[in-house]
Amino acid sequence: MTRQEVTKNYILNMEKERISWGYTQPQMAKRMGISTSGYKKIVAGETNKIDLYAAYQLYKLTGKFIFELCGEQSADLELFQNLRSLTPTQKAFVSDIIHFEKDFQEKETNAKEYISVIVPTGNFEDGMIWDSANIIKVNAAPYIQKFGTKLHCGVMVTSHHLQPVYQNGDILLISKRPPREGDTYIFINRESGCAYLRKFRHGSPARLEPVNEYGVTLELDCDNAAEMDKWIKFGCVLTKMRKSDEQPANSPSPPE
Repeated sequence: MTRQEVTKNYILNMEKERISWGYTQPQMAKRMGISTSGYKKIVAGETNKIDLYAAYQLYKLTGKFIFELCGEQSADLELFQNLRSLTPTQKAFVSDIIHFEKDFQEKETNAKEYISVIVPTGNFEDGMIWDSANIIKVNAAPYIQKFGTKLHCGVMVTSHHLQPVYQNGDILLISKRPPREGDTYIFINRESGCAYLRKFRHGSPARLEPVNEYGVTLELDCDNAAEMDKWIKFGCVLTKMRKSDEQPANSPSPPE
């Protein structure tokens, strides 16, 4: 972004925050530690000099970093924004996961060759309630070399319900990209908590077809935002790997 774009975004977001907090411009100026005339000059674009201390005070008020207010966009920032919206209990859980990952990276020489694999505590079947899981580390070096950053994690099949396509003990290698025609995808219903492994078929409505003869075909109206909001698009199955071919690392699982 150019200097002008950064400044414009900052001013627009500063005013949005003021309005959302219900402050007048003089009140906002006071919270930021600047004069009312100085605040109005910034809003009017009469100056492109923004006091660093004022930006710091705006952060203390809103909890938003200056690069957010300037319109910066990145995957890391999106991740942080999502984390910020969680409850304290959820944040504590995510923090445990992060510490687990850091600990593994520090202790395992070839940490980059491993992926985190989610192991549901129940049977991985059609419409399963994905209420709890363990996490193990599995060496997936050949697949990481093949898929690179597209490979995000794994999910272990824990039942025979998906035969002959997937066997008990198979690890589904997952990418977080949006579903495409013909993808095998994991969808989770927000209301019921049920997870479905389905073939995605475009159409009006789109169809979620079983990967074998087990289960029913679900339909989704992709143009209906309210309906789509009921579903979590967990990830696309890139391929499968046999757990028996790999040895999990000797590291503790994070707490459930």
